Amino acid sequence: MPNVVSQRKDARRSRRAILDAARELFAQRPDVPMVEIARRAGVGQATLYRHFPDRDLLVAAIFGEVVDGFEQLAAEHVDDPGAFAALLESVTDVHARHVGMVEVLRRSENPTPHVEALAERMRAVFAAPLRRAQTAGVVRADLTLDDVITVLTMINGALESPAGIASRDGVARRALTLLTEGLKP
Repeated sequence: MPNVVSQRKDARRSRRAILDAARELFAQRPDVPMVEIARRAGVGQATLYRHFPDRDLLVAAIFGEVVDGFEQLAAEHVDDPGAFAALLESVTDVHARHVGMVEVLRRSENPTPHVEALAERMRAVFAAPLRRAQTAGVVRADLTLDDVITVLTMINGALESPAGIASRDGVARRALTLLTEGLKP
């Protein structure tokens, strides 16, 4: 009889391999076939689909880990008026590194409840740092969370033309610099 503990360990290892492979492949393009993700992860398609029945759930799982990181960053800078800028920079880095994943999320005409919940978590991540930055006079007093989403969308739009990851990083940083100048009071 198979050991239940080792099965769970194997399942966790397979899930992690799938997430890592998908993250790597989505960094290059949004239209990665699921079979390619399974191949890169070293698992069969059945294993991939057992963990992630569709692309949206896979992308939501990756994005969930990313949002976890943003939440941790916000928690580490809870009293820092510079937390808003640090979050913007961190999100910009993610956009530059994971342009394919962001594109999959953006293209979704009918976002799953998982993706909608992650979008709400992102808004919540920015809420308190935005208020602190406004109180400290670091950003405009009339800046809203919807404005922040618009800024992030603009940065994502700036990333659609460059081909290489290195150039995407430079474009993203330049777009962030240009946009943050407009956020100042």
